[in-house]
Amino acid sequence: MRPRREDTISINHSGVNGCNLAHMWHFLQQELRAVQQEVSQWRDSMPDWDHHCQVIMRSCSGISFEEFYHFLKIIAERRLLLLAKELGPGDMEGSAGRGLGPQQAAFDVSRIAEVLASVVAHPDFRRVDTSVFSLQPGELLQQLEEVVAATASL
Repeated sequence: MRPRREDTISINHSGVNGCNLAHMWHFLQQELRAVQQEVSQWRDSMPDWDHHCQVIMRSCSGISFEEFYHFLKIIAERRLLLLAKELGPGDMEGSAGRGLGPQQAAFDVSRIAEVLASVVAHPDFRRVDTSVFSLQPGELLQQLEEVVAATASL
């Protein structure tokens, strides 16, 4: 006898975009606080306690503060590239019908800048070794803020 086949529907509910990016950052801060509270009794006896908290948080939530920065950086670079192409000299037409347009890219850049400003100021992110990052968080934030100012009229 053959097994009965049925149609199924899969719904992806894990998408992150400019509208909910701040929620993701808020969630990660809550996750880190929960980990820190859970292992607080070892703070003084555990070398590199802050790093271990990030590792534990990553194992629970799937991402650390460092990885969240890299996620922001990748998305920001893509949006900045799109805006540079769309708003280059003599090209104000936009990309209607070709995917993400300049207004959405500018919106995303502004939201990434807001979240990145909070990330950069966060005391636990400041403990992350960013010396090997290809683009320092402060530099990326400055680039984003400049683009936000330049695209305010979109």
